[in-house]
Amino acid sequence: MLARYPLVRRSALSAVRAAVTVLMFLYANCVLAVPNDAEDVRSAVAGFATTWNRHDLDAFGKLFATDADFVNVAGVLWTGRQSIQAQHAYTHGVIPADSPGFTEDEHRYNGIFKNSTLKFEKIDVRIARKDLAIAHGYWEMLGDSRTRDSRHGVFLFVLTRENVGWLIAAAQNTETNRSVK
Repeated sequence: MLARYPLVRRSALSAVRAAVTVLMFLYANCVLAVPNDAEDVRSAVAGFATTWNRHDLDAFGKLFATDADFVNVAGVLWTGRQSIQAQHAYTHGVIPADSPGFTEDEHRYNGIFKNSTLKFEKIDVRIARKDLAIAHGYWEMLGDSRTRDSRHGVFLFVLTRENVGWLIAAAQNTETNRSVK
């Protein structure tokens, strides 16, 4: 029947081609999360606590993208993996108190976490895109030298999938029972 109407046949074929093209575009750009992605993100976030508890700041630094941002519980922004790693190494006592690059005011923070342990009580993960994830880690810390009390809070992590796996691109720490200043 369509043979008698070549214009209809061409229109139908064009519509099918257009539909296939649109479907291919949508398929290529939709979130194709692998079933293990959420667990891989959870493992990357858990690595934060694991390296913290070992006070292994070299491994800690490798959890972050080179251009990562980190906002600590006091609202101070550290930019870049090296800065994030150095600031944490200082508070873990890995870097000596008189190291250059730290202000006189920062000297009081040297080693405050050298005997601390951090655990995530719960880690919620949302895969936003195939290469972007958001995680909330609800934490408890013991051993802060400034207080005998346990500390509690929530981390917001934004992670990106890189060649080496999921890396922390941004993190913000919020304490829910701020007991130290």
